[in-house]
Amino acid sequence: MNHFLKTIILLSSTIAFFSCSDDFVNDKLTISGVATSAVIISPEWEADDYEFKCEGVKDADFTISSKPEWLILDSQSGKFTDSIATIHGSANTDPLFSKVGIYIDQMIVNTNGKTYAVPVYYITEGNPSVRVNRTFEIAYNSNSQLSISNTGDGVLLWDIVSMPDWLTVNLSQISPTSVILGNGAVASVPFILDAKAAVQNGLTGTIVLKTNDKNNPLIEIAVSASLGTPNIYYYSNQIDFGATETSKNLEINNNGNGILIWSIEGLPEWLSVTYASGVFPPYSSPGDVILTCDRSKLQPGFYSATFNLKSNTPNKSLVPITVTLRVPGYNPNVHALEGNIIDARFDKTTNTLYYVTGQPNKLVTYDVTTKTILHEVALSKAPTCLAISEDFTKAAVGHGGLISAIDLNNYTVTRTVEYGYSIYDMEWTKDDWFCYTKAGTYMNNLLWVNLSTLQTAESDDQEMDEGSNVKKVPQQSYVVAARRYTSPSGITVIDTNTKLEKNYRHQSIGNYWFSPTGQYMIDSNGNVYSTNEMVTPFGRNPENLAAIGKLQIPGISYVNNIPWIDFSSASKSLWAISPESALIYQFEDNDYTLVKTFAYDDMYQPNTQTAAYAVKAKYVFSNSSGSELSVLRKGTNNSSWSLEFIPVK
Repeated sequence: MNHFLKTIILLSSTIAFFSCSDDFVNDKLTISGVATSAVIISPEWEADDYEFKCEGVKDADFTISSKPEWLILDSQSGKFTDSIATIHGSANTDPLFSKVGIYIDQMIVNTNGKTYAVPVYYITEGNPSVRVNRTFEIAYNSNSQLSISNTGDGVLLWDIVSMPDWLTVNLSQISPTSVILGNGAVASVPFILDAKAAVQNGLTGTIVLKTNDKNNPLIEIAVSASLGTPNIYYYSNQIDFGATETSKNLEINNNGNGILIWSIEGLPEWLSVTYASGVFPPYSSPGDVILTCDRSKLQPGFYSATFNLKSNTPNKSLVPITVTLRVPGYNPNVHALEGNIIDARFDKTTNTLYYVTGQPNKLVTYDVTTKTILHEVALSKAPTCLAISEDFTKAAVGHGGLISAIDLNNYTVTRTVEYGYSIYDMEWTKDDWFCYTKAGTYMNNLLWVNLSTLQTAESDDQEMDEGSNVKKVPQQSYVVAARRYTSPSGITVIDTNTKLEKNYRHQSIGNYWFSPTGQYMIDSNGNVYSTNEMVTPFGRNPENLAAIGKLQIPGISYVNNIPWIDFSSASKSLWAISPESALIYQFEDNDYTLVKTFAYDDMYQPNTQTAAYAVKAKYVFSNSSGSELSVLRKGTNNSSWSLEFIPVK
């Protein structure tokens, strides 16, 4: 059996048990000192290396001039390295030491003209039996000690062979003699916990004990660390440097009853922090982390990046922090647009953006791949709405008291119909039929016109107010209308074949958008509905439509007034404009969880001669591959529009 406890025995110089006083030494010897460690050996152990230490010797040769007869050594000489020497040997059985116990003798070592006495202990082991729990928890706020006892008839020797890197034995609170236990003796081993390292290793590990218990030579103890219940607090997960600021504070506190371990990961190259990790005691506010941005590493434009605030807080282990900043100057990703945009649509098959503007009055088609205008169709009056067929071959524009039909194959106005009222909203339904709502009227029917034959029709709903939206369910023969200025908005389903109301629900949905296949509808409050459940019933006031899902934004319990939502089948995503900040949210289209956040530039400076002004996103569209977003932005205090392209990475 190998010898034990080199490290602990080397620290035994102050322990009387190891006879480190001159009383231990033969009175007839003239010595320079006593070794500050002992050699412990048993005749039951195989030959092995043993260390001893003599303070102040440093590096020197030595010879052994005297030793017990039962101590068998390979050599009587050797070298000290940093005051520590190694001998190799074993012990013969001595009949005088047959009883269980520890027998003390000495070895005389000569070095550098000095003589040292080295204690040597002969151990007759007997039959020790170790008792120790196989599980052990160390808590951050208590003096956790591992209890090891000897219940056998013999001398128990034990040693810690290995333990997790996040644990160390507190040698200041344990006697070196604790590693040698007689019958009934107990050793309590105190540990020091490195909380940060424990978190990095999952708070669990294994302590391996080596003993001279013949039935338990190696014992594995499952050890775990308890850091309590820390709770990370951060003031905000949105940090904006604007156009001029270079530093911002990130307040991090521990509001919980436990040790908080936190770190910052994924910083962009243009952002630095005063310190990127920390260990905070319970209920503490050690101070803010200062973030510094370096604009010299960036070209002009708007930038957004997200880094992660990682901690051991339950249910809040990873918090995304979004950082935005602006570098003044021309932004090549932003294009100025002429006119005041009234309505817009997007064809993902061709990556073409369609929009109508006032001042000047026109319909514009824009290729978002080449970033160029393809066609412009002049309108005689300011537009109020735009409707386009599902195959993007025909369009209708409400402008003033007119509805104009436009052939999108040759971009010509094929027919204009005049009315005595303004058109609020309009939608293509099938063939050449369009339905529309009046502006400035209350509780009238949905109206219909065939722009090829000029045939008209009127639904029987009596649910349209002075500003009702109407949208067709993709790939289905239904349109859905909802009031804008009356509460509740109501949900009216119209059959496009009969042009009559199929059902009406007296509940509010605000604005709403359909998935590309028409399977789902999402309202401006982020609620997701089954379209089939909405269109199937007949009659008025069926059971209220219940949401089957909801867009989920961490830290925001209730989402409302979303300005615009777009769908991307290619990236399996939903895109939503934040109603409060300059952000575009990307959601997973299956479980509606937040995937990523993108920032758009909420300031625009067309040229160096024009002062920058604030803008707000009104529309967002993803291209066919889901690799780029087109964001239509309007000045908050003017009617100027611009188009920003944001790559999706």
